[in-house]
Parts: sequence; C-alpha cells; structure tokens
Amino acid sequence: MSGKQNSIIQWTSLVAGGIIALQTATILFKGEAFCLNDGCRIVDQLTIIPPLYINISGLLFFLLLYLACRWLKKKDSFLDIPRLLLLLGLMIEGVLVSYQFFVIQTFCSYCLIIFSIIVALNILYGRQQILIAAPLFTAVVAAFAVLNFSPASLLALRGETLASGTYAVKKCVTPAKQLYFFFSSNCPHCKNVLSVLENCNNCEFHFNPIDKNQVLAMPDLMYSPSYSPSLNRVVLSMLNITTIPVLLVQNPDGLIFIRGEENIIDFVSRACFQEEPAISIDPTYYDVPEGINIYEEEKDEGECAIEVEECPEEPELMQSPYAQ
Repeated sequence: MSGKQNSIIQWTSLVAGGIIALQTATILFKGEAFCLNDGCRIVDQLTIIPPLYINISGLLFFLLLYLACRWLKKKDSFLDIPRLLLLLGLMIEGVLVSYQFFVIQTFCSYCLIIFSIIVALNILYGRQQILIAAPLFTAVVAAFAVLNFSPASLLALRGETLASGTYAVKKCVTPAKQLYFFFSSNCPHCKNVLSVLENCNNCEFHFNPIDKNQVLAMPDLMYSPSYSPSLNRVVLSMLNITTIPVLLVQNPDGLIFIRGEENIIDFVSRACFQEEPAISIDPTYYDVPEGINIYEEEKDEGECAIEVEECPEEPELMQSPYAQ
C-alpha cells in the first residue's frame, strides 16, 4: 500500500467515524437514531443490542483503523493490521446486509452508507485485498442464501403460538368465537375498533399488539404476564399483511383474517352482539397458506400502514404492566 493510499484510508476513516459520532450523539440527545428511511427504524427495532452500542462499536472500528494506518506508516511489521480490520469489517457488513436482504427484506440507508465506505476502503487497499475480500464476502452472502428465513419457519422454530403475543384477554361466559385482534397504540383506526369491542358480549377477544406501548382502558381484562409484539408482526408478515387493524377469526375449517376498521366493526357487530351469531362471510382469496383466508370486501380506508405508523418490533418478551 502506497503512502497516498494510506493517507486516503486514514481520512476516510475519520470521515466515517464522524458520521457515526453524529449518529451516536443523536441517539444520546434525542433518544432515537436519525433514520433516512423506514428501513433504518425496522432494523433498529430488530437488533438485540441497542443501536447506541452498535454505533459506538462502529466508531471504535474506524478509530482503530485510523490508528493502525498511522502506525503502519511509521513502522514495518509482518502483521498487516489495517488489512485484517478491513476484512473483519467487510465480513460483519456482509452479515448485516445479508440479514436485511434475506430476512427482513428491507434496507437501512444509513447501514448501506457505512457498508459502501468499507467496500471502498477494501478496494482502495489494493488488488491483493480485493482477491481476499471478494471470496469472504461472497461466502457470507451464500451462507444466508441457502438458509430458510421465512416467517413461518422462524415461528415454528421458536415454538410459539398466538397466545405468546397476547397482551390481554376479554372473556365472556359462553363465547361463540375466539378472536385475535392485531393493533398498535398509535393507529387511530385501531382505537375506533377498540371502542366498539368494549361492549361485546358474545366473543372472547385476545389483544395482540405489534408494539409495546399499550394502555387499554377496558373493563374485565385479564392481562398476560408477558407478551411478544414481534411474534404478532411475524404472523402478519407471513400473510404479507402490511396494515392494521386486523382481526383473526378461528373457525373449524381454518383461519380468517379480516382487515380494516369498517370490515372488522361490521363483522363484530354481527358476530359478537347476538345470542346466536349469524356470520356470513364471502371471502376473497389471496395466495396464502392453506386453511387461511383473508376477508376484504373492498378497499377499506380504515387502515394504518405498519411502517408508516412506526410500530416498533421487540425481539424479546415484554412484561405487562398490569400482570401480577
């Protein structure tokens, strides 16, 4: 590596470190990262390690790369530390980019900026670096490509059921139906449906939120000791449902998902406010798993887009504030 290349890598490392430092400061002072698109928010919510610590790790990486290049410029050494750091950084970015592409199927623009910088630095380091880095990055991507990351597979591996995502249950003496309501705390259409569900008298409702900020002002609720909002998002993802509210109806012949405020209220009014429910559904079928129907009479404007409403996903079980 020439002295000019070394200097460019040093300055680029400082610039990248500055970008990450600004992001770190944003998290510290504003409580959340600066997101260039919805992908950034989704990725942040899917990491077990808080975004603050991930950014600090990135800042330390570029600082070490800068110091290693300065040290290499002054001394001859058999151990090429900058080369090893760049390879390590590329492999880590390979994992992150592959996860975004194969698993969550959305990209974080901020992550792509950092990824592009690391790729450029590896290319700048020389032909030998490219010959080593390209196979390593390809191997990481290939490893993700041969694995099955479908939501259904992940749900089965976790051994969870819909009850694992239930925040609270509203029971009746002799319920005619067991229903699961998927909603978020900041969706106005969800709130309209919730106000209707307060007075139901013939159905057992399970409330399955896709976020953790829940306060249900509803009498006679039985709260779960813990619940998983991420599982509820996985269930919706399995059916390519990107809007809420959604009502799941368990029938002997399978499951029915009813979408939209008006459709849900219409169904509940006919099914849960009579002694003998008269339910007649003419479902529209989509390309979904066997035994599962999605009911949508016509386009219902009473829906909230999950990404737009910024409904966060939690990877771990949340403790209900009302659970004993």
